Amino acid sequence: MEYLKAAISLRTFLWETNFTLRQYIDEIKTKPNKMWLKTYDDQLEKIDMEEFSNEYVKNILKRMGNVEMFLVTDIANMDVNGKELFYLLLKGYHSRIEKGMVFYQVIDRDSYEPSGFLQFSNLEDNIFYTTDAFKGEESSCNAMETDKSKDDNKSIVFFIGHLDEERLFYDIQRLIFDTVNNVARHPKIQFDFIISVARYGGSPSMELLEKVQALDLFIKEKVHPEYPNASFTFTFEQDAS
Repeated sequence: MEYLKAAISLRTFLWETNFTLRQYIDEIKTKPNKMWLKTYDDQLEKIDMEEFSNEYVKNILKRMGNVEMFLVTDIANMDVNGKELFYLLLKGYHSRIEKGMVFYQVIDRDSYEPSGFLQFSNLEDNIFYTTDAFKGEESSCNAMETDKSKDDNKSIVFFIGHLDEERLFYDIQRLIFDTVNNVARHPKIQFDFIISVARYGGSPSMELLEKVQALDLFIKEKVHPEYPNASFTFTFEQDAS
């Protein structure tokens, strides 16, 4: 379950750092590009970036050598319905996830004081770490909306399967990670997901059943509080071909 645990850890790190950044408003006005790095032994380091580039980030990671996760900050703006939106951009990456998480915090253009809450923007490729992702063919996965769906409460079933149980369990975690971040953009809609798991070539082993049971508990205790508009139920296909 390391993948999903790492994802929640990264999200928590982003939220905590965004709150901490309120103490550095004056610094951000003149030096908006910062790195916040967390090591494997839970040490935290802040760096004022000398240049805002991927190569600079890679050199910092190589020099330190023990960074489990990090984020970079920048100031940006965009036009929304004719009104300029000024915001602090936070991009976070974890050593065990092949995707980074991008959030933004709306701020006042003059005072840099935050307005509202940190908001999710998108996922992007993690080019800074070589993760332990599985090689080869991914699990097959298809989605179908059920007849229980309503405008404000969607019901969706995912059919996911693979011959290899380790790969299957890994891809289930990736599916959950991608899904909860997609639905985070629609906070007014409740999403109920059914994940139908198939181990092709036979029935799921007791080990896989126990892993998914532990995953289900982790989702209820750690994932759902972060993504309250998404719920998950697991079912298993027997003797899947």
